[in-house]
Amino acid sequence: MTTNPAEILSDAIGAEQVLTGEALAARNPGYCEDSLGAQVLVRPRSTQDLVTICQTAADNKIALVPHGGLTGLVDATASHMGEVIVSFERMNRVLRIDPAQGIAVVEPGVTLEALTDALSKHDVICGVDIPSRGSCTLGGMVSTNAGGARVLRYGMIRQNVLGLEVVLANGQILDMTSPLLKNNAGYDLKQLFIGSEGTLGLVTKIVLRLWPAPKSLSCALVACDSFDHFSQLFERARHVLGARLMSFEAMWPDYYRLTTSQPGFGAPPLGADHGLYGVIEVSGADEESAQNALMSLMEPAFEAGLVADAIVAQSEAERATIWRAREDSDAIEHLHETYLSYDVGFELRDLGPFATALVDNFASRFPEITPYIFGHVGDGNLHVMYGLSHSEAANRDVYDALLYDTVSGFAGSTVSAEHGIGLEKRAYLDRSITPQMLDVMKSLKRTLDPDNILNPGKIFEL
Repeated sequence: MTTNPAEILSDAIGAEQVLTGEALAARNPGYCEDSLGAQVLVRPRSTQDLVTICQTAADNKIALVPHGGLTGLVDATASHMGEVIVSFERMNRVLRIDPAQGIAVVEPGVTLEALTDALSKHDVICGVDIPSRGSCTLGGMVSTNAGGARVLRYGMIRQNVLGLEVVLANGQILDMTSPLLKNNAGYDLKQLFIGSEGTLGLVTKIVLRLWPAPKSLSCALVACDSFDHFSQLFERARHVLGARLMSFEAMWPDYYRLTTSQPGFGAPPLGADHGLYGVIEVSGADEESAQNALMSLMEPAFEAGLVADAIVAQSEAERATIWRAREDSDAIEHLHETYLSYDVGFELRDLGPFATALVDNFASRFPEITPYIFGHVGDGNLHVMYGLSHSEAANRDVYDALLYDTVSGFAGSTVSAEHGIGLEKRAYLDRSITPQMLDVMKSLKRTLDPDNILNPGKIFEL
């Protein structure tokens, strides 16, 4: 009897659905260098294929590591010899779009961009949008509870999923695909799987809530002299704009200077000598109403001294330039041998003090390293990146500790606002949850996956 995972899975579902050797080695591992470490990958075409895979893996104690678009940033897709990668690339159908019901039903391998294109014909949108939209998959977004720049308006993926179909470690199917907006029939089990990083079950269908597409958007890049002014501007924006406020993003000066000075960007929209930069986007019934709504915020803010400078996009090209300044964090990668990326969350009042404390801590300990800070001020989520040499990154624990020690200085903070835990943040999970919470999480894992087959070692160790 063979113990080779590739042979076992080939016998179970057919060799054409299993990749090994050069065919697998030639694939892009995404943001996690160890994604392809298992050296065996299986590509189910259907829920029933996945049932067979899970049952076979359970019978043979083979660990399964799910892969979506490989855009995750916490090494949750890392795999090792003896394990098998489950790629959902062939489960990539949009099964239903129902604008009247306000839902889309999709398979997990559908990319966000593909769904967006399909929805555009119906004048509806998926509420969650992230920069990796061209390659991230809906299954991966559910697995990590993805957020993005419109959480302020539409919420995280958690608030946008009405139903799921999930295959458990033993091959059992949980059909939770109700399309109802209000459904209070017992425990809301689907919530267990959203953000669980593939450790409790593997998602095979997703029922997403849809939203009317904004008729028009107006976008501004603003510069403020201080975070205090920026915070006051946000408070005004919420009261003045209400549901028309789509995004309220922030860039600290070093990040803004970096993204707007990279080759091919063109002239920076605003000067680089201000204390903080922000992107504000507003929706309206038409172009005029969107612009008027934005100006109803901006003009009094100028008069009150909250805004030092600003530019309002007058075309889609100008809007794209503004968003590129905010979203193009790859500029950090281009300037350095490698980089570290962090995703943390705070109460709104602590965002500015955290950024100041982090910059001061780096200036004291590692003056040669610049922390680049940006993020979603509207929902309390900041991203921090720094460029390093390979030799510096080999000693990343000291940089991790400095950042998470700074985060832990603020009550109610979290080491992960939207990226998840994976392997990278596992050692710091106890900074954000209580021992009792961790015990319950482990109990859930043992109940749903007693043999620790699904994405083992991610989030926590058993």
